[in-house]
Amino acid sequence: MIRRGLVLALGLAAIGLPAVAAEEKEPLKLDAATQKRLGVVTAPLVAVRRTATAAGFARVMDPAPLAVLDADIAAAAAAYQASRAEAERTRVLHAADATVSAKVAEAAQAQARADAARLTALRRRVGLEWGPAFATLSDAGRGRLIGDLSAGRTALVRIDMAGGVTPGLHTAQIDLGAGGLVTAVVLGPARSSDPRLLAAGLIARVDGPDALKLPTGLSAPVVLSAGPGAVGVILPRSALLRLGGRTLVYVRRDAGSFETRAAEGGVTDPQGLFVARGFTPGEQVVVQGASALNAAANPPTEAE
Repeated sequence: MIRRGLVLALGLAAIGLPAVAAEEKEPLKLDAATQKRLGVVTAPLVAVRRTATAAGFARVMDPAPLAVLDADIAAAAAAYQASRAEAERTRVLHAADATVSAKVAEAAQAQARADAARLTALRRRVGLEWGPAFATLSDAGRGRLIGDLSAGRTALVRIDMAGGVTPGLHTAQIDLGAGGLVTAVVLGPARSSDPRLLAAGLIARVDGPDALKLPTGLSAPVVLSAGPGAVGVILPRSALLRLGGRTLVYVRRDAGSFETRAAEGGVTDPQGLFVARGFTPGEQVVVQGASALNAAANPPTEAE
């Protein structure tokens, strides 16, 4: 019966349908001769670094609306500062000897409150129209940004992807063709969706000489990445066995024994499956004969 199980497993493997057992077993022990007969070949796992990427397109934004909004905020801040000072003067004069009437003092207080409300509303518009990354800027920080934008030292780009925003993306490479690649740093999500894609986008910043390569309205393809990425190993495609939604791999423990190990949290890779945990670089995994090993470890019963 074991021989029939081996023949069946080898036949399924030949057509790309590896037979697997219902559950993981104790380590399988096989002598060298049996391993050779089953065609078992192993290969060491190599450490690799994988970075999540996504493709999209970038469009250079017009900074003029941000500059106008910043000017409105500066004007509102000056008005509030003046009305607050006037409200304080009238309050003191009215309290001291009623040189100023209560009506005038109350009007000055109301004007100060109105100016404060308008200033707050304008500052909130920054976040509502440009995103949370801009809402956290102080007035001085926003002013420096607009100064850099007007001087051509900085450019802002909106990045959109057909599948929507992928979390964790930090940097972007904008392909300008003959102009080369331009690196942009992602600031955060945009507050409006692209009318064509109906998906949220990102706002990124380009600093330095490359900013002069990005005139307002320019569109170009872009590839985003998630920074340094994760370190793990690639499990070769030929080593993978599937069972009820789980992926199993045979790992050599020593010269005469093998164990099955589940690949948890894997990410599909052209060469197989990338995993960041559960496997160690240098471990030997079975890249040929895995189905035969599985059949040997799980022979059919008499009823089968």
